[in-house]
Formats: sequence, C-alpha cells, structure tokens
Amino acid sequence: MGDDKGDRSEKPAHKVTIKKAFAIGKYEVTVGEWNSCVNAGACKPTSDEVQNIDDMPVRDISWSDASDYVNWLSKTTKQDYRLPTEAEWEYAARAGTSTTYWWGSSMQPGKANCKDCGGQTSSDSPAKVGSFEPNPYGLHDMNGNVWEWVNDCWHRNFSGAPSDGSAWGDGNCSVRVIRSGSWRNDKTYVHSASRFKYDAYIRYIQNGFRVAKTLGQ
Repeated sequence: MGDDKGDRSEKPAHKVTIKKAFAIGKYEVTVGEWNSCVNAGACKPTSDEVQNIDDMPVRDISWSDASDYVNWLSKTTKQDYRLPTEAEWEYAARAGTSTTYWWGSSMQPGKANCKDCGGQTSSDSPAKVGSFEPNPYGLHDMNGNVWEWVNDCWHRNFSGAPSDGSAWGDGNCSVRVIRSGSWRNDKTYVHSASRFKYDAYIRYIQNGFRVAKTLGQ
C-alpha cells in the first residue's frame, strides 16, 4: 500500500494484510440509488448542479452524507453496509497489480475519466457508471470519475498506519480521506495510490463514494 516514489502523503509504501474478507461496490453509488434514500427521508437531496440522471455517480456528497446512506442501506437490507477502509479501497483499486495504474505504468486513453486521460471524457461532468472497462477485480471507475470517501480519519502520511486493513480511527477525524481523483483532475491524481482529504461535513461537487461490507460475519 502507498508509493515511495509518489506524493509525501503516499509514503511510506508498506505491507498490509487484510484480515477480514469484504465486498465492495462494482460501481460508485448512483444518483438513482441516492434518491431512493432521499425519498425514504434518510438522506438529504443533492444540489441542483448535480445532473438528475439515475446512472450518473452521485456527487456533492459529504462524508457524513455517505455515512447516512450506508446506515439507511444497512437498515433497509438488514445487511451491514459501510464505507470501505482506505486499505480495502487501495487493495480493490490495485486489483492484484503493483503498477501506477491497474493497467500499467502510464496513462492509456479510454481507461479512466480525468481531464487529460484521453478517450471520450468530458470536463463538464463525470461519466455514467460503467462507461469504462473494469479492473481485474471487475470494479469500475476506481481511477478517476469522482473522488470517493473512505472511512479513515486523515493522516498526512502512512507512518503508523494499521497493518490489518482496518480503518485508521484516530487523528484528525473532522477531516476524512478521499481516494481516486475525479474527472476534473489531471492524471497525476488518479493513480492507484493517490489520496487526498476533505472536511467530513462539507459537500463538494467532485466527491462521491461506493459502499462496502464485511463478509463472513
């Protein structure tokens, strides 16, 4: 996990052994899925700037909004959904690879959605979920499209990070980790080790999420 040649927040590269099997969303949570939570009275509507197209990734979502959604989903389905940990997210994004991106060491057109990723991308909005081919684990848009909230509190680097795949719960928990980069960022933000932060209670137009759950409980 991490990258010794990357941004200082990605250092040090370190070994993580994920102790518990987990599942993670094939796609980012969509506008249609979010609106089901809104209609149930458990989530707040997104801003007018977000296109109301069911299969677009929902965005303009805070970490606390995403937490409301997974809590509602858990109650509705009677399954224990949650946000992925940062380690789980990177494990899923890498999909068994150790290169900069899951497909190799350099950007290739048509692999991801960012402003200089090439292929059929737009600077106006993210792409519909599933517009790009999945990684070897069958997961779409782990690189680019929208930033994705994970459960961890922010730390400026990986010194002292958990080695078992659990969420890093101490530190600055008013600020949470986001991963993947977005359609508005350049390719240096969408590699598999890329990480950033945002205020947990503030919405931002580039931020979305996907869900996860622990298996075998």
